[in-house]
Amino acid sequence: MIKPSRSNKRKKKTISLTPLGWREWVFLPAHNDFRLKAKIDTGARSSAIHATNIQIYQKGKNERVKFQIFQSKSFLNMDKKLLSYKKIKNSFGDTEIRPVIYLKIKIGTEVWVTKITLAQRSGLTYPMLIGRNTLNKKHIVHSHRSYLAGSDLIKLK
Repeated sequence: MIKPSRSNKRKKKTISLTPLGWREWVFLPAHNDFRLKAKIDTGARSSAIHATNIQIYQKGKNERVKFQIFQSKSFLNMDKKLLSYKKIKNSFGDTEIRPVIYLKIKIGTEVWVTKITLAQRSGLTYPMLIGRNTLNKKHIVHSHRSYLAGSDLIKLK
C-alpha cells in the first residue's frame, strides 16, 4: 500500500507591514484627536511622551496620574490610571524611574492601545517617542522618509 506523501512545507503567512517614516504624526483618539509629532525609534524598547505637571494621587483603590502634554502652542490636560513604574535608561545614559500608563494612539488609519512612559523630553525635538514594543511587529520603518502614515491627513495651519 502506498501512503500519500505529506509535504513538510508550511504555508507561509503573508504579513502586511504598514510603512512608517522615522517621524510621524500620532493622534490621541480619546482626546479629540490631539496630535503630536513623534520620532519612531526602533532602537528604543519603550515609548515615551513628554509630560509636565505630573501628579500621582489615589482615587479609591487605584493610583492615578494627572499631567499635561504639549505640541507647539497646544496643550492637553490628562488624567489616567497609573499602571506601574518603569526603570528606563534614557538617551543620555542616565537611569530614571518613570510612571507608565495605557494610551490609545492612532498613526495613519491604525488605532491601538499601548503602554507609554511619562518622561521629561523638553530638550528634545519630538514630544513623543514610539519604541519597538508599541509597533508590535506590524510596521516597517523607512529611516530616510518622514510622515508616510498619512501626511495627507494633516493640514497645517
